[in-house]
Amino acid sequence: MARRNLVQAASWLGNIRARTWLTLGVVGLALIGLIVWVGIALLSWLWAQAPTMTETGKRLVGEAATKIEQAAPELKEQAQQWVPAEVREQAGKWLPGLRADLPASDVSGTDIGPVPRFPGLVRIHFAREGQVVEVRYAERAAFDAVLAHYVQGFAAAGYAQEVISATAEGEQHRFLRGKESIDLSLLRRPGGLVEVRQQSPGR
Repeated sequence: MARRNLVQAASWLGNIRARTWLTLGVVGLALIGLIVWVGIALLSWLWAQAPTMTETGKRLVGEAATKIEQAAPELKEQAQQWVPAEVREQAGKWLPGLRADLPASDVSGTDIGPVPRFPGLVRIHFAREGQVVEVRYAERAAFDAVLAHYVQGFAAAGYAQEVISATAEGEQHRFLRGKESIDLSLLRRPGGLVEVRQQSPGR
């Protein structure tokens, strides 16, 4: 009887499609990612709520928080590779810090330059100092896609391109048309974020 049950169970498991196993695996990884971030958020909350702890307690919690912070970027990167985008979007609403504290909407100011911003970018900084205007944007995006968007956009608007610097962390380009110039910097940030900086003479 037991042998028959084992044979039936093995047959039933064999009939489950690979796609079902893959879905179960993705859901499991998503749950693991959420549990890790819940733990980080809980430790951060406890640290903020315990100003009267002894120095020894603070030291122990501080060491634990440091270890978590060191492991967090790698865990977050792995979670982003395996956790579906929809789950990450919802988790960003539930868990603090998952969107790296980006504002929900644009800060005050105006966009500059002839190229519309890359879709999805949020304006996080605007400053006018003398004749110089600087605007910064950020969001999770593919670095190469963002770069191509601006290079093609400036070329279509009649600007010549100069590469000022390029490293693994980011690139800086200058676009020229007559006497007008616009500096564009793209930076890779932790968690898959891309930061775009544009700077031009003020109007």
